[in-house]
Amino acid sequence: MKLSFLISILWLIFAMICYAEERQIGFIEDFSLSKNRPDVLKQLIPGTEDYYFYHALDAQHRKDFDTVHQLTGQWIKQHGYTERLKQITHRQALLEYGKNPKKSLEYIRQELDLRFDHQKEVTGPKSDIPSALNSELISFSALQQQAFSRYENLDGIEDAGLDMLKSDELDPVRRRDFLRRLQRPDMSNLAKIIIDDLKYKDSGGFGSFPIHYQLLKSQLDECRKLMPDLADNSNFVRAYLSKLLPG
Repeated sequence: MKLSFLISILWLIFAMICYAEERQIGFIEDFSLSKNRPDVLKQLIPGTEDYYFYHALDAQHRKDFDTVHQLTGQWIKQHGYTERLKQITHRQALLEYGKNPKKSLEYIRQELDLRFDHQKEVTGPKSDIPSALNSELISFSALQQQAFSRYENLDGIEDAGLDMLKSDELDPVRRRDFLRRLQRPDMSNLAKIIIDDLKYKDSGGFGSFPIHYQLLKSQLDECRKLMPDLADNSNFVRAYLSKLLPG
């Protein structure tokens, strides 16, 4: 018996909650869609927060801002500065911007706690330490000069820096090291550099460096023109024939 009574009470409470929520949603819908809002507002109980909220919202829609101020004054006395009141006052500040922009901006500044008194932080006396690198000290020519003063070959130059070298101005030792490390034949004067190296003492001959086999047919033709004896070099002939293969 007691259990049945308890279940009945719980069902009653649940039904009341559902009814209240349904009624609330129903009022919002009625208020939003109604063409005669004064009649809809009569459903609200004077003095409740719903009463003040929807009456103030209606007044804002009608641009009756004096009524809004009267309602918010009564609202604060009845319920204090609630979250729903904040919504109305925020809207009011934006709606009245055209009429009194200074007042609206001051309200926004206070609400967002905006401050414009920031100053540069001074951490100590002015430093004489440079704030930028000296471009003359870190230029490629300066770094190249340092590398050349330390090494007789190109050990001081990374592969990424080979393209920046003036290859036709390298001495024979560095020129040979340049060709040894070169990975692509995309140089206009490459054929001449290779022939100059082949004519220099202690040359390993054509085919001693991988770049020899990567030459384009036009570059091989130029090499043969500069050094006709290459036509009798088996490595050169093999490289040339590979360029004649289809595909």
